[in-house]
Amino acid sequence: MTDISKTLEAKSDQLNAVDIMGAEPIITIREVKVSDSPQQPIAVYFDGDNNRPWKPSKGMRRILAAAWGTDSAKWIGKKVQLRFESTVLYAGVEVGGIQIKAVSDIPAAGLNCALTISRTKRTAYHVPLLVVIENKYPEAQFKKALPAMASAMAKGDMTLQGVIAQCQKTGTLSKEQLAELEKVAPVEINDEEDERM
Repeated sequence: MTDISKTLEAKSDQLNAVDIMGAEPIITIREVKVSDSPQQPIAVYFDGDNNRPWKPSKGMRRILAAAWGTDSAKWIGKKVQLRFESTVLYAGVEVGGIQIKAVSDIPAAGLNCALTISRTKRTAYHVPLLVVIENKYPEAQFKKALPAMASAMAKGDMTLQGVIAQCQKTGTLSKEQLAELEKVAPVEINDEEDERM
């Protein structure tokens, strides 16, 4: 066997913060899987995830539970706007992470939460109501723009989530359009794993 294709596949099995840098995608939840993993017990699958779910931190899980309850089956079909936050800490070091910017299906005034920064520090965190106006992304415009979007992803100028967020400024992508984008999205390589070895 001489084909190395399998060795080039992305090692990351989840949405990473760098995938949404410079973009604030709105995701529609299609499935939530709960596991026994102590580090990442929740995997939130969404339309256009390219089989790489968002695995929210404990603070973000608490916000989702405050918004919609602890029965994750009731989260299906609801929407979350995500953002990259450079000040997110991991093991006391700022590494950046994914935070919730807004959520659907909450009171108009939004939610006021408290995020734990450390054992002794908490900070106020307001989550506004996400209002999505459902304009469909025009199919003719999508077909015309698809080669440019594929090229931007291939060159590394944009991630799949960045392209989706840009499209959402014009309209909501259909499941078929999302599937077409997933087909042309390049394989992502996570070099960090190699560097740790």
